Amino acid sequence: MQDGGLPHISNPVKRLLSAHFGNDRIIRNHFPINWPPRSPDLNPCDFWLWGYLKHVVFSGMISNLAKLKTRIAQHIHNISIDTLRPVVEDAISRFELLAENGGQHIEHFLSL
Repeated sequence: MQDGGLPHISNPVKRLLSAHFGNDRIIRNHFPINWPPRSPDLNPCDFWLWGYLKHVVFSGMISNLAKLKTRIAQHIHNISIDTLRPVVEDAISRFELLAENGGQHIEHFLSL
């Protein structure tokens, strides 16, 4: 994705996904279940993981790219189930809110 352009999906990729997962299990534009466009509110990586990693990874000095990569991997592997539980519960709440509002925008309901 560049300059705000939408990601593209080719017909061979669509056929491959459909063959392996069935159309009803694919959440993507141009499939029966459309993913809401530009919806970071529904993606735990966008609303939780990146902020968490920035906080823990950059808590100390990083002298080079190799150390940065190592520290990121280390912190990802050390995320506990107790840390992830509220993230998953929050994601479920967001999905329920989206369903209750007919797939419309939910940003105004969220207290971020």
